[in-house]
Amino acid sequence: PDPGIPPHFHCHCHCSIIFEAMASRASKIAAVAREIFGTLPNRGVRTGMQFLKKPLTGAYHARWYMEPIEPCARKTQRYCPLVPQYTSELQERRNLKLRILRSRGKGPPKKGSGKRSK
Repeated sequence: PDPGIPPHFHCHCHCSIIFEAMASRASKIAAVAREIFGTLPNRGVRTGMQFLKKPLTGAYHARWYMEPIEPCARKTQRYCPLVPQYTSELQERRNLKLRILRSRGKGPPKKGSGKRSK
């Protein structure tokens, strides 16, 4: 012991044991609190948990848009020839635009006669 320090201020080896016990108890309490409240330990790092905690909205967004009918119609036409030919509005619009472009001579080139052909 240092003679300049009064005897009641001397730190014995018991102090470190007490501090370790308090620290381990605090860490155990923090771990239980995290488990109860579903939080992560604060480490000063962004983890993205606020987005992971939000409810999933994929099913809601999927319901907003109608399921396309084209794949089902194509399968039906393939297996049952009595079903009339189905074309969607988008496909009709593309065909109309292609006809107009071809009539003006601006359509796609014939196979093998593109820009880089010699």
